[in-house]
Amino acid sequence: MSDPVVKSQAAALVKASECLSSGHFSEAITISTKVLEQAPKNTDALHILGLCYLNIGQPSMAEEALTKATASRKSDGGIANSLALSLLAQGDIDRAAHTLERLAKKGKLTAEGLTTLGDCRLQQGNPEKALLCFKKALELEPELSAALVNLGEALKQSNLTNEALAHYQRVTAEYPHLPSAWRNFGIILQEDGRLIESVSALEKCVSMRPEDIVALKSLGYSYFLCSDFEKSLEIFDSALEIDTEDVEIWNNRGLIFRALGQIDQANDAFKKALSFDSHFNVARCNLAHLVYDTHAADRAIKLLREAVALEPEIPKAHLKLSEIYLLEGKIAEGWDEYRWRYREPPDYAGYRNHSFTPWKGEDISKKTILTWAEQGIGDEILYSGLLPEIIALAKNVIIEVEPRLKKLFERSFPSAKVIARTYPADPSLKKLDIDFQISMCEAVPIMRPKRELFPAPIAYLKCDHVKQKNLRKKYSKKTESSRIIGIAWRSTQEKMVGASFGRWLKSITLKKFLPILLKENTTFISLQYGDHHREINQANLALDQPIIEDHSINSLEDMDSYAAQVAAMDLVITNSNTAAHVAGALGVPTWVIVPRLGTGALHWYWFRSGTKSPWYENVRIYRQEEWHSWNSVLRDVADDFQRFLDR
Repeated sequence: MSDPVVKSQAAALVKASECLSSGHFSEAITISTKVLEQAPKNTDALHILGLCYLNIGQPSMAEEALTKATASRKSDGGIANSLALSLLAQGDIDRAAHTLERLAKKGKLTAEGLTTLGDCRLQQGNPEKALLCFKKALELEPELSAALVNLGEALKQSNLTNEALAHYQRVTAEYPHLPSAWRNFGIILQEDGRLIESVSALEKCVSMRPEDIVALKSLGYSYFLCSDFEKSLEIFDSALEIDTEDVEIWNNRGLIFRALGQIDQANDAFKKALSFDSHFNVARCNLAHLVYDTHAADRAIKLLREAVALEPEIPKAHLKLSEIYLLEGKIAEGWDEYRWRYREPPDYAGYRNHSFTPWKGEDISKKTILTWAEQGIGDEILYSGLLPEIIALAKNVIIEVEPRLKKLFERSFPSAKVIARTYPADPSLKKLDIDFQISMCEAVPIMRPKRELFPAPIAYLKCDHVKQKNLRKKYSKKTESSRIIGIAWRSTQEKMVGASFGRWLKSITLKKFLPILLKENTTFISLQYGDHHREINQANLALDQPIIEDHSINSLEDMDSYAAQVAAMDLVITNSNTAAHVAGALGVPTWVIVPRLGTGALHWYWFRSGTKSPWYENVRIYRQEEWHSWNSVLRDVADDFQRFLDR
């Protein structure tokens, strides 16, 4: 080929490259195509053509051109990266990764190529390998924005939440112009329950990139979780202007309307989501629970059976169905669905993989049975209410529990052998002649197949009575009042999304307890686990008799002393948390304030209705009537508390 032709092609490719850079893709395609008519194997023309097709949303055409380009320049990391991007755009993650792996091993990939390979690893579910890719990319190009942003995502997916938060904090401080960094930072802050910070970060992203629908949806959800429903609705309306058929937006609008008590609008929003995607089970499950909230249990069950039929191998639909059955007291029907909790990652139910034969209700009068606990410590205490009956049925009972409960259970169930739960399991278990095993939770459908079949509840835990008397004396010295009242108001896990949403709904701010705390002739003892010193101090500013925090008791470390503290109370007033279960199991008069409908399978044991608990003899249940509002239920508690004090 003559020099003038070569020079002409080179000039044309410079022009095509400029057009590509400036976004004039049609012109770049025209120029590079003309070059290829003269030189069909011109690698640069093929590369430019492929990038143009990629930018105009034709990845298959891009792949065709870029495959030809790589054939003539196999070690070019830039072209390989472009080909991988075209494959990713078609959803072919494995081929995209394979395209880059060979050059990565030879050290031929650019920083951009390593970043793309890291993206592939993330999509393949291998965040650890993704981390290595992003770190290598940043060694080559320390300010490469995509690698900076995605490194945080790899940390998050590696369950290194604190490291991810620290990374995004640093990146947003050093590179505040990166909207995607603010977006990812806001999302992980939301998942960590730091909602105010989440809103701030997401607002920064949206201010720079108003069309970022992921950021808008996340921002709307953070406002929703902050209970700022009007602002949340405003944000989701903005997102709808970008995509009127986004099912997540319509679903979230349904949640907002439900929280506002606008049932018809919520119903319409969930149905709108399903009209755009009939397989979107999140909206179907939310619609089912909305329907159930209007006392249409049969219709709700029908909707959830549709959800199960659509996703028969996905635990969530089964668990949502179980919630309805269990809340209705239909335990046998609900339990087949509830067992899907064992397949809900990560370790949803605390399943113990012992090799012993599961107990199905056989005669165990001459047998040894191992019982083990699952879920949270409050649930362990709740389900241990079945132990007296199991002990009465079996020759020998071995109880495996959370280590903090070992001492309390040894005192409460002296005829049983109590072993602390360890990971891996205590090797001494294999040396015992165990015939059967069962989770205490799994004993429920065997021994309590219907709510109507629950026996009369009894107090089954026994505290250290010397500690109880000493604590009672200690608290009595601090006041001349005659009533010592224990209070708790928050739940352990207050992350605001996903499975933790129900736990958030259980918590109540302490300031809402003021009408109760202001009652005369009372001394209030905090039974709240965790550090809530600031909140207690704020409440104490309004009280003549301050709430007592006993720092000698730490339920997070010593449940035996905590049980003695709870037993020293005349009355316990609490939300649905560990304090409620400890007090109930000890037989202490207890008032439990529960959110509407129990909000989920994890809290089904309060059931849908009734003021008495079939689990505990001295527990009275106060139920939230309005979504996101504790006002009326706390007024009822305050009125009943005054009557309690007047006795």
